[in-house]
Amino acid sequence: MIYIVVIYFALLLTVGYSSKPGLNSRDFVFSGRKLTAVPLAMTLVTTWYGAISSVGQEVSYNGITTWLYFGATYYVAAFVYSEFISSRVIDLEISSIPMAIYKYMGKISALLSVPIVLLYISPAPYLIILGNIINTSLLSPLGIDAYGASVAAGSSVAMLYCLKGGFSSIVRTDRIQFILMFVGFITMVLYLVFYFDPGLSKLLQLKVARPDLFNFPGSAGWSYVVAWGFLAMITFLDPSFHQRTFASKNKNEIKKAIRLSICGWFVFDMMTIFCGLYAVSLGVDMTSPYVSLSAFLFSSNSILHGIFIVAILSVVMSTIDSFTFLSAMVIGKDLPAILNKSYSTGTIRKGILSTIVISLLIVGFFDNSRVVEIWFAFGSYMVASLLVPFVLIILRKKVNHPYLLIAVPSAVTLIWTLLEIQVFLPMYAGLFFSLILSLLLLED
Repeated sequence: MIYIVVIYFALLLTVGYSSKPGLNSRDFVFSGRKLTAVPLAMTLVTTWYGAISSVGQEVSYNGITTWLYFGATYYVAAFVYSEFISSRVIDLEISSIPMAIYKYMGKISALLSVPIVLLYISPAPYLIILGNIINTSLLSPLGIDAYGASVAAGSSVAMLYCLKGGFSSIVRTDRIQFILMFVGFITMVLYLVFYFDPGLSKLLQLKVARPDLFNFPGSAGWSYVVAWGFLAMITFLDPSFHQRTFASKNKNEIKKAIRLSICGWFVFDMMTIFCGLYAVSLGVDMTSPYVSLSAFLFSSNSILHGIFIVAILSVVMSTIDSFTFLSAMVIGKDLPAILNKSYSTGTIRKGILSTIVISLLIVGFFDNSRVVEIWFAFGSYMVASLLVPFVLIILRKKVNHPYLLIAVPSAVTLIWTLLEIQVFLPMYAGLFFSLILSLLLLED
């Protein structure tokens, strides 16, 4: 099995490193702004599932309701982005959230937005997942415990091809990873349905033992689903959406790409929830449910086990390379521009190196047991602080003292979190203050 994984990493390096960086920094960042719907859809789908282990964990807590808040709410948000926002993003030349805020709300507001965006797109949590997958599935069976080396190896692969080809390398490698992740999960589903448990008896037994896993809203409750519905609006702010929109050939291509992506997300979500329920029914270790399920089912078949591990790695690696590059854009392109300094392909490459180094340094602060909690916390902070300013930009509305629209909701959300106020979520508190301030500061 280890040979299959080695071949996978070698393939990524070969394909990614063979990509041409383009003639200038714009080509390096946006792949020449000529991407069509299919490659755009592939890179959007693959980038979406970095916290794959957390999907399986959520299934063990909330069953099919996981699809409702991890899937359906985001499909709606993505469709709204496609049909009503993407065209405006292109018309207003919004290549990133910090640059949009800089252009329409000024320097101070943009500088306030930078750490918020960087917090959300940090690849650190996904590097932890990657390290655990490699260490658990490949090294531990050999009696080797090399978690740190696993993290470093995975991050190095992503860094190398990002440094060489920029966004073009990510698009090319994401095509491969799209195929691999679907092949792996399709193989798992077919194996479960036609070989391991043809009558689905394990799921039927689980339904009797845990009926809450098969009902809406299950044990989660509607308030939890609604909270994720609000968080799904982070799609409007998601740096990966903005970059891919700006890199598209035209407005129609990005709209078609997002529609295709929704279809791809739906199919993949169905497979991950199905496999997650089987992981629960078989009582495997839910710290890394899909890896554990593969080890249980394919213990005597190293080829199938290797194929599925590569599928899991593809899911995580595609997010790591995208988030690494997006962070590099903020550090190496947006920040210099906001500070009225020049930027180039070289400064963006320095941003890639900085992102990897910083991510490796902060990895120790994260716990892989519930990465979804980190995801929710960072996403909530971003929605509370930047959603209203972004909507105002899209609607071409101006406000007085726009920096207050970011500073005050950010402070309120942080204080609410630190004080552990239970009345309602910190995200709601931040959004409330953001809406009130927008009405008070709106220009006539």
